[in-house]
Amino acid sequence: MKTLKITKADIKDGKYIAGTVDFDGHVEIGAALGYVVFVSLKATGSIVAARGTGIEAGWGIEAGWGIEAGWGIEAGTTISVKLRIFAGLVMWRKPTESEMEIRCKRLDSGEIAYGKLIETIKEG
Repeated sequence: MKTLKITKADIKDGKYIAGTVDFDGHVEIGAALGYVVFVSLKATGSIVAARGTGIEAGWGIEAGWGIEAGWGIEAGTTISVKLRIFAGLVMWRKPTESEMEIRCKRLDSGEIAYGKLIETIKEG
């Protein structure tokens, strides 16, 4: 499976230059980038943000396999994955509460393996 690597060169003022990612494969976001903002982020494989990097998408985040982020994960609408979600993966210290947040209006699918889900709108 192909891998799209997003580095500091692809980021301007904390935002992904292309805005939207819809990739057939895995997406890897480099280390120490802070929160990287996307309009939307989709991958048929996994989405991984290295240590010191969080993911924020105005619309939604969708991964065929799973999502991992060194900092938090935030989607304006929904998060959908087939497997597991990890937020706040820090190897050299305990993560802060905010680094462990997985924030969205609704989690469509997937299992929270590490982190804290905060749904901003609940159905029913």
